[in-house]
Amino acid sequence: MLEEAWHYLGTRAASPAARRLGYVREAAALETRHRRCRDAWQPHIQATRAALLTSADRLETAGGTALIVGGGIARDLPLADLLTRFQQVVLLDIVFSRATRRLARRWPGRVGCCYWDVTGTVEWLAERRRIPPDVLVSRPSHPELSAKPAWVASVNCLMQLPLMPIAWLAASGAAEQHLEAFGQRLVEAHLDWLTAWQVPCCLITEVCDTTYDATGQRLSGNDYQPLLARLPATASLAAQWEWSISPPGESAGGGSDSLNVEVWEF
Repeated sequence: MLEEAWHYLGTRAASPAARRLGYVREAAALETRHRRCRDAWQPHIQATRAALLTSADRLETAGGTALIVGGGIARDLPLADLLTRFQQVVLLDIVFSRATRRLARRWPGRVGCCYWDVTGTVEWLAERRRIPPDVLVSRPSHPELSAKPAWVASVNCLMQLPLMPIAWLAASGAAEQHLEAFGQRLVEAHLDWLTAWQVPCCLITEVCDTTYDATGQRLSGNDYQPLLARLPATASLAAQWEWSISPPGESAGGGSDSLNVEVWEF
């Protein structure tokens, strides 16, 4: 509890609305969970870093700006290595941890933190607590950067985008079927948002999850693969791996949870 409180106090949010919806609390919990699950998460972190560097190396020319969505907790980002390939790296997220802000200060003028609600819906939700109109959901805006990025990466955040908005709306009694449709639209809108940059993109995301009991027997699972139908026809699968996100002992009852992660380039 004390560790999570320390992370909570050190996390900065894009707006009071983001804090109200629970993004700061969630980021603090994630930081604390990372320490508990460090060994189990390390293969995933290493694979994420390797995938980003491989994608960046495919660019025809080095330099310019890299934009990384989901950079608020940068433990899975190879910043030092990316700076050998880009002149500047912009981290974009709705919250930034103390550790990430400290990390960015190592490279003044070259690494920046851009506070941004990539869904474009958080202010609406905080004020009205009802599902936003389709036009707002489907057209999240791009931040104004000093230069158009040469490469954009969305890192381990695509399927997370609906979670906090849906939790916020569920507490007000919104119908489950409406929440599911809303969440799907947020995921699809993010894929459109990435494509709209019209630059090479790297998407790292979970595509399914599985829950096991203490004996290793499968209890349940969810398949998110159909949501990727929104990817451009030119998108190609570059890598995939399993992430033990809740190793045995982390979940109640001694069970565990895993995610299947894929890397797509387009």
